[in-house]
Amino acid sequence: MGKVAAVSYTRAGTARRSGRGLSMEISGARYFITPEDIPALMIHRTVEVVDQSGEREGTAWLSPILDARKQDLTALIRRNLYVVGYRDLSRVLNGHTLTAPVKEYHPV
Repeated sequence: MGKVAAVSYTRAGTARRSGRGLSMEISGARYFITPEDIPALMIHRTVEVVDQSGEREGTAWLSPILDARKQDLTALIRRNLYVVGYRDLSRVLNGHTLTAPVKEYHPV
């Protein structure tokens, strides 16, 4: 019998629209995906995650986590992996909702 990968998530913060970009508040710090990078992100390219001063803090991309058909926004920030569900991300970027949960990914 093969091993099944166990995964857990903890709530880490919130994501919201910032102009035409995305702002993520995680543990009291704010990180951004700039408006210029959103189109590249949507065509499955890796983009930078920056802090308020524009310094690179990590990388973000759209990727499947557990299922190849399910895509999420995944951000690697300071050695931690954060996830925003694609449906939530789309709703925030399209202005249908104000915030979306950001979850920290923990492989078990």
